[in-house]
This record gives sequence, structure tokens and C-alpha cells, in this order.
Amino acid sequence: MNFCAKLFAIWLLFITVGCVKTTRHTAITLQTYDGLSAAQLIERINSRKANELSAGASITVIDLSKAKEGKVEPYRPADGLIVLQRPEMIRLLVRIPIIKQNIADMVSNGEKFSIAVYYPEKYRQFLTGSNASSYEDRFSMLMERDPKAAEFSSFVRIRPQHLTEALLPRPVSIGQSYFVVDRLLEEDEQISATKRRRVLKTYQVLHVLDKGADGQLYLQREFWFDRTSPSLPLAKLIVYGASGMITSEIAYKEYKYFEDGTYWPRQVVIKRAPDRYAMELNFHSVNRNFQVTELTFRLENRENLPFKDLDATSNLSPKASPDR
Repeated sequence: MNFCAKLFAIWLLFITVGCVKTTRHTAITLQTYDGLSAAQLIERINSRKANELSAGASITVIDLSKAKEGKVEPYRPADGLIVLQRPEMIRLLVRIPIIKQNIADMVSNGEKFSIAVYYPEKYRQFLTGSNASSYEDRFSMLMERDPKAAEFSSFVRIRPQHLTEALLPRPVSIGQSYFVVDRLLEEDEQISATKRRRVLKTYQVLHVLDKGADGQLYLQREFWFDRTSPSLPLAKLIVYGASGMITSEIAYKEYKYFEDGTYWPRQVVIKRAPDRYAMELNFHSVNRNFQVTELTFRLENRENLPFKDLDATSNLSPKASPDR
């Protein structure tokens, strides 16, 4: 091969390599439907006026105490029966699936809560405390003495009002300030059991403000409505605490009609970063016409479990809850 032929071959190789087709995967922009006015969004929130709710769900508690190290620890799913009544009454019974052994039973009247812990055996006790207090120091001390107490301590971090806020959000009050913006987010979407894709989704976000004791406005809640679905379902609720920090992040997924006709998310995920736990609820039944009785929210220590008042059994003063 002479010099010119060699030069031509090199040039041909160069342009061939330069024209190799490459594929780049970019996020798919999903179709966006018309949004609603702020007044219409508020009406949608306030129309969720069921005074009582009874639901059955699989409950998975996730320990977030090591989240800063990139570790989260989900515990075994349990069966749960949840009964709610406005404004803040709640009953939560948690059982081991199949054998139906009670793990714990919890009630709250909005100010005080009681928890009967039945399992594991070594932590059997009857606890009382205040919804407005945080007992993180006590749980940290328990973990230092017994690392295996992680699942127990994650469970007793749950406060009844966390569930009430997620499942029966408070209406937006007359006189509260608010504004609406659109948000475009890139996120993962599960399209099959084995496939995911990146998508761009548009949300219509209602920001609800309130006035503090000092007369200043602060952000109280954000309601995120999914504009990629024609029904604009509520997809996310973010709740802010007294210091402006996020106290609850609640995601609502896979809406469906249940047997009683209730249109409800099949899955609700509650993340409580200040309390270092998350909870995943997968609903299999929902009844918004449930009638409570005087015994529904009464929890008695029928098994004579060791009693502990979390507000009185330690030299540590309980810290204030991060919630307002």
C-alpha cells in the first residue's frame, strides 16, 4: 500500500469513528393537564371531611437513625388496624401477620397517648406520654444498653398525630394566606416490576401560610397535586414545624377505588426525619363511614404490663416536639 492509500485509509477510519451513533437517555416529559385555581384546590382539600375512618393496612416501620451514614433499616411488615376520628382521636393496633399476635396497641386523644407493647417479650410494658414531647434521649439511652432495641425504639417514636395528619389532613382555615406555583421535577418512575425510567413531572403546589405569635407569616404546609394525571390527585404533603424545618413528608401513591367506593391511595409513606423513622402503609381496606363507639379510643392495661410514664421516669426532661 503506497503512502496515499495509507493516508486515505486513516482518514476513512477517522470519519467513520467520528460518525458512530451514541444514545443518550434523557428524562421523558410527561403530558400535563390543566391545573385548578387556588380556591378549587382548597375546596378539594377541605372536602375530605370524613369524621371517622377505619382502615386495614400492612405497616412497615423504617429506622432512619443511620440515614446520615447512607443506611436505612426496614423492619418486618406487620398487620395494622387504624381507626381515626377528627380532630385528633386515633387507635392503632399492630399484629404479626398470619398468627395475629398483637405487637402493640396505641391510642391518643390529641394531647396524651398510651401504648401497650406486647412483643417482643422483653419490652412488654404500658407507656404513657405527651404528644407535644420528644423522648429521643430516652430512646438513645435504651439503644446504648441494648442495640437490639432498634425496632422497638423506632416503633415507640411514632406519634398518633403523625398518622392523623397524613390520613385526615386538617382543612385549610378561612383567613389563612396561600399561593400556588407549578413545580417541574425529574424523578424515577416504575413502569414494570423490573423497569424504571426517568421522567419530568409537573406538580401544582398549594403553599399554605399561617401567622405566628410575633405576627410574622410562616410556611405551614405544602399540598402537591400531580398535573400528569387528569384527576390531579394529591401526591405529596409537606408539613413544617415551628422552626421552619420539615417535620413530615407524606407521599400518596397508586389511587384506587376500595370496596366502599372510597377513592384512596393504595400506599401512603410517612417520613419523619426529626423522629428518625419512616412508615409505609399499604392499604387493603378503607371505610370512611365507620362509626366509633365509646370503647374505640379506650386502652386499658388489662394484662398488667409494667407501667412507665415517659414524662416522669427519667432525670431527663422531655424535649418539645418539632411540630408546631
